[in-house]
Amino acid sequence: MHNGRVSIVMMSLNEVEGLKKVVPRINRAWADEIILVDGGSTDGTLEEARKQGIRVVGQEIRGRGEAYRVGLRNTTGDIVVYFSPDGNERPEDIPNLVAEIRKGNDMVIASRFLWNSKSYDATPIRRFGNHMFTFLVNLLFRTKVTDCINGLRAITRECMEDIDTRYRDFQIEMEMTVRAAKKGYHIGEIPTIEGVRVGGKGKLKTWRDGWRYTLCLLKELFIRR
Repeated sequence: MHNGRVSIVMMSLNEVEGLKKVVPRINRAWADEIILVDGGSTDGTLEEARKQGIRVVGQEIRGRGEAYRVGLRNTTGDIVVYFSPDGNERPEDIPNLVAEIRKGNDMVIASRFLWNSKSYDATPIRRFGNHMFTFLVNLLFRTKVTDCINGLRAITRECMEDIDTRYRDFQIEMEMTVRAAKKGYHIGEIPTIEGVRVGGKGKLKTWRDGWRYTLCLLKELFIRR
């Protein structure tokens, strides 16, 4: 059983519209603290976050992976929930993720491809890529997940510190899944509905990041232990 404090780490780069429409749906009773890790927004994101009473932490080094680590260093919760306020991720999943951690899982992923799940944002090629990489992760590292790279997830502080993430960009989610599996941590999933992005621009680039995921898999398979 994993009990203790809960921290929500939100990550942003020019997501002011998402903060206005999505963040008010977060029940403050779900967590003991909420912070926003920002990669250098210039559209009013920081001002909107502070208006809503959210502590803002800036990144010295850009990148989604770096945001995960900055969030970990600047929170105190025993359970950390990573959430992007861009409309893709559903705030209502947060208490469900925490509940599954409290049942004994070390990391829980909100899957867009589990039963009762839907994605209104994944293009056919991204959907294919996700299934392909998830299949490879399951095959190579003996996991049983359906969405190895979705960002909405909860993880225990102990697990996050132990898996020693290093990637700076979107590979961070795959790296977390693979590293946790290699170290024998329990990985759970819950179904989610991925909504349509609210304002801002998507940062993931299909072909570029697909190549980066491939390199991440190869490195985890043959180099990192």
